[in-house]
Amino acid sequence: MKLESLPTSARSSTTSSTINSPTSRNATDMMDKPPRDVIYFNNSGKTALPRSVQRAGELALGRECQPWEPQTSCTEEIRTLFAHIVHASSDDIAIVPSTGFAMTMFANNVFRGSTGGVKKVLILQDEMSSEIYAWQQSQPFPNVQVDFLIVPHPTSEQGWTPLIMSCLEEHHVDVCCLPQVHWSDGSYIDLTRIGHYCSDHQIIFIVDGTQSVGIMPMDVERIKCDALACSVHKWLLGPHGMSLVYIHPKYHDTWLPLDQHERSRSIFQDEVYDATENNIDEKGYPAEFVCGARRCDSGGKNNPILEPMICEGLRIVNAIQLDSAQSYLKRITDQILEGGKSIGFDVQPGPRCSHIIGLRPKSPEFVQYLTPEMMVQVANKLKENNIFLAVRCGAFRISPYLKSTSDDVDQLIEALELECRSIVKDC
Repeated sequence: MKLESLPTSARSSTTSSTINSPTSRNATDMMDKPPRDVIYFNNSGKTALPRSVQRAGELALGRECQPWEPQTSCTEEIRTLFAHIVHASSDDIAIVPSTGFAMTMFANNVFRGSTGGVKKVLILQDEMSSEIYAWQQSQPFPNVQVDFLIVPHPTSEQGWTPLIMSCLEEHHVDVCCLPQVHWSDGSYIDLTRIGHYCSDHQIIFIVDGTQSVGIMPMDVERIKCDALACSVHKWLLGPHGMSLVYIHPKYHDTWLPLDQHERSRSIFQDEVYDATENNIDEKGYPAEFVCGARRCDSGGKNNPILEPMICEGLRIVNAIQLDSAQSYLKRITDQILEGGKSIGFDVQPGPRCSHIIGLRPKSPEFVQYLTPEMMVQVANKLKENNIFLAVRCGAFRISPYLKSTSDDVDQLIEALELECRSIVKDC
């Protein structure tokens, strides 16, 4: 059966009007299908920018070239749009340049003021490095020794969640840092179940939503997380250069930004203050922070080119019916799985999301010869033929999006088999 591109529309006129979402536009129609000779299955690495996002950047660049023209900011709209996606308040949203930056800020605040000793941080095996280095680096908190409790890859159809729960129940854990889906293969983690356990047992719960927010439902209140970060250049349809952050209201008066700057200080919100003199006393400038998670924004002027692009991408994401999107993408990834199995691949056991799938060597010859080095070679050969995927943690990571079709899958599987058989033959 051939799959046509998914039709999407705004969630509802009432909700969308509240967040200034494009209710009159069809979200999928705003996305370009790649050129006919391109088969693109690396959306979990970078989604293509919709036409209107590109146009927003072009207009913003024009304004930046003419600083005498009226300038506008969409910073607060970005907060509102992202808050709607994760079911939070705009006061809970901070804006930083990367998820690694956000995770480092989380770690600094979690361990700041700690009396020291060993702190146990629960992570997944082969979890994305941005989620790990922040806890691994102990220099900002020299009295703290961080030990990782690493949950191994699942070997049963129950998947990650029972393994995570067992670790939480059997060990003392201070911090649980998890994604909603594993970045390498889309294997799924039940954050609600884990978040409730962490909340009940005073375990800090940190989430990296980069590979799911914008294409899967996310409710920070329901999962009871302390903080969440999400890069915008994947499923939020933005360019590189920003991560959007949720911080639980209980930390709004105590957490500190990673860098110190005037944008986070109340007094500098008044332009008259800059016009006065002799403002520094023996303690420096006034130290009071702005309200809410905004205090944790990174320094530097808001990027006047990135922000309009990110804002437009978020408007489109808010117009996507996520249940329909996941249903459509499940049919695509099910077809990929069926095709992959027919040529000698399989997936890691356990539940998986619908928008990412990881094909792992299964047949004896593929297991023997398709080493990580050879898999990268296969991916590069496919790229030469305008077929794009990624190799991550022992799997061909394949991530369709709303313009992916059944024909794309057929061409992918045919080319993948051809290149893999060629590798095996040469070996």
